[in-house]
Amino acid sequence: MERRPVSSRRTLILIGAVVIGGLAAFLTLSYVRGVENRSNEAGQLVDVVVVAGPIAKGTNANEAIDGKLIVMDKRRRDDLPANPVRRFADILGQVAALDLGGGEVVTTSMFVPNTALNGSKSASLDKGNVAITISVDQAAGVAGLVQPGDSVNILARYCAVSGGGAAAPAADASSGCSLSRTGVPAPANGVTIGSPASYLFQAVKVLAVGQSLGQPVAAAEPVDGAAPTETTTPQVSPLVTVQLPPAEAQLLASVRDADLYLTLNRPDYQPVPVPFSNSLPELPGETGLPTYPPTAPGTTGQ
Repeated sequence: MERRPVSSRRTLILIGAVVIGGLAAFLTLSYVRGVENRSNEAGQLVDVVVVAGPIAKGTNANEAIDGKLIVMDKRRRDDLPANPVRRFADILGQVAALDLGGGEVVTTSMFVPNTALNGSKSASLDKGNVAITISVDQAAGVAGLVQPGDSVNILARYCAVSGGGAAAPAADASSGCSLSRTGVPAPANGVTIGSPASYLFQAVKVLAVGQSLGQPVAAAEPVDGAAPTETTTPQVSPLVTVQLPPAEAQLLASVRDADLYLTLNRPDYQPVPVPFSNSLPELPGETGLPTYPPTAPGTTGQ
């Protein structure tokens, strides 16, 4: 039987030891570098929002920022609490959820919307406005597509219009009529609109639909105790709450018995003059002109 020389065996053992030693050194070096990188990252200074002075619960963040009670500062990443706030924009318009003594890094739980603090929905109103609710059915309310935050126009339909330029008849309270107006005589061969509608308000902000400040429709009720399915039709609330200046809210309340209609606007909608008319020379569809001109009033085009 042939035997391998002893020197060859020793050479193989030596080579193996060198390889294992090199691998161990490489792994050790990689580990040390990883620890150093993590240590450097933990010690890195980052920009965060810091409480510079005492802030009472309920204080508006905007006022605290203007008063230098909240400032931008740098802190070691390793020393940061969970969910730190890193820019003023994340807390603008919010209020302090608790008393703050100073020195704390602001976290997302320290400032909350005003409604979350006191439960009042009045904080949702823009300054100088009041909330008022109207009732519209699905057809008049854009089939329930209106959501809180949308811009809408409110139209009112007149229930009595006189012809020939005569004075309009008085509203008949017993009939529920609350809005009437003197009509304009129709031109020869023209079209007379018996119950015309007119724009009551334009670009009105919707605060709520039903009792929800964030959802357009209420959840559907199960049928005969069965669990709701994907095909269940949600129940659309007829109540739409909008915000208006007090004088305009008074006017809306005065004509609430009139037939009211909503139109849903684009976010960039701008109010435009839309004169009242109860007569037309011809219907728009009879003219052959396009319904959507290149630059329609109140739009920005496509």
